[in-house]
Amino acid sequence: MKKNKITIIIASVLILLSLFIVLYKNEIIFSNRDKLPSSDAFAIQDSSKVTKIFIADMHGNNVLLTKKGGLWMLQDTIPALQYNVKSVLGTLLNLTIRQSVPENALGNVNKALAVGATKVEIYEIAPKFSIFGIDFFKKERKTKTYYFGSATQDNLASYAYLEGMKEPYIIYRPGFRGFITPQFSQFEADWRSHVLFNTKFTRIESVEFIDYINPEESFTVVKNGPRSFDMYNWQQEKVNAYDTTKLFDMLTEFREKNYQSLIQNMSDAEKDSIIKQNLFKTIKLKNTDGRTTTLNLYKMVDEVQIVDEDSDLVDQIQEEINRDKCYGMLTDKPNEFYIIQYFHFDRQLQPFSYFLKKRIN
Repeated sequence: MKKNKITIIIASVLILLSLFIVLYKNEIIFSNRDKLPSSDAFAIQDSSKVTKIFIADMHGNNVLLTKKGGLWMLQDTIPALQYNVKSVLGTLLNLTIRQSVPENALGNVNKALAVGATKVEIYEIAPKFSIFGIDFFKKERKTKTYYFGSATQDNLASYAYLEGMKEPYIIYRPGFRGFITPQFSQFEADWRSHVLFNTKFTRIESVEFIDYINPEESFTVVKNGPRSFDMYNWQQEKVNAYDTTKLFDMLTEFREKNYQSLIQNMSDAEKDSIIKQNLFKTIKLKNTDGRTTTLNLYKMVDEVQIVDEDSDLVDQIQEEINRDKCYGMLTDKPNEFYIIQYFHFDRQLQPFSYFLKKRIN
């Protein structure tokens, strides 16, 4: 009798346990909101497998980042800012669910995502299926689609939805201060490489520096050996004595010369006026492959308000040359106008006389 009672109790416990498991799996005991997905459910597993990132907003702005030969390209043809892409890949690797969206805020969050989210599609080389660790039918596939929304109240996380999930979550990147949505910009200018020159010292064939204000300060440098150059003055006369250290330091810096920003809101009339009136220098670099990069530099003129000391009112507006920045344009990209910082091109803007050896009396 005792054994029968024990058997009945054990059987009852097992039945109740089985029923509990069935109800749990069917989300009858606990709603889906009580089961938080794995904290890394939003994260990608291997950034090296990512081949394409598509970013778009609800207003028609979009960018396509594509990996080609180890480098990332913007809209298939424009070199992308590699640092920014690496930063985004790092974020995708470390996306972490902080918590679910509070139930009383879920409706508003869903509405906000529906009308104002940034959509991000991730493409990777991925198999159709795997058996015992063996991948079958590997090709480029869309593996994740995110919808990134606004920041949380503390500005340290973002509301986001991942396709395939039942609801949005609050996500963040551990160790990153700020919310992550702004990293996924849908504007081309934020992804463009800022590189103007990227020629290594050993790949330079010649460089011509034309000074339009002081023509006698123009000069040309021509390669005559693996690590040696001839220098010519503005009349194309060979210079026998020049400071090789100064010259080599200047040429070495052509491995990476960048602009500060791309101008997007200048009128054609203003741009044409600058091009016609403010040209002061041209740098023309030819590499050993025969490719020539020509950069024109233009003075930047600022309007300065002169205030009357007695009335504290603006007495006059005076034009002054900006001493920190200038405009730049590559001749093979006439539709692009850049802002360039003088200090970044300091050695390349030095006059011919700077490179001459000083005579010792």
